[in-house]
Amino acid sequence: MENINQKEILVLQLQRMYWIEIEMEQLATWEARIELEGQHLEALETLSNDSDKHALILEKWLNVANIELPRTAPRGIPHKMFDFNRTNIYEMFSEIRKYEVLARDMYHNITGADPAVLEEVFPEEKNRKEFIKDMKHLVAEEEKHKKICDEKIGGFTRVL
Repeated sequence: MENINQKEILVLQLQRMYWIEIEMEQLATWEARIELEGQHLEALETLSNDSDKHALILEKWLNVANIELPRTAPRGIPHKMFDFNRTNIYEMFSEIRKYEVLARDMYHNITGADPAVLEEVFPEEKNRKEFIKDMKHLVAEEEKHKKICDEKIGGFTRVL
């Protein structure tokens, strides 16, 4: 991925990730919970609860940087509905997995933002260090979520 070298790009990425955490990941896990009727509840609760925690971390940093929290989908984020009706567990967790991988990769990309851009968004060095630490934590969390999905998918692969 390309290094984030503009403040506006970093701001948009943070807003997008906030939206993905509060809307898209939550919608997917809740729709799966409805369809699975209590099965795989522990995995879905972990994914959902962690997504809430991730959104709170992002909200904190958006507030620190005085960046507006998105109230609608930021530019580049499509409106998506998840309908897992008549979908098997493998397909559900495969769809959820896509967002976990996207989130992991985006948080990783954010950790590699140009230092000058980070300084522009977070002028205090202490905040920059804590921000990067939090983003690296989110990378690790999303990797954990990917593994949870991988376990549920097992050996299933989709034939295209």
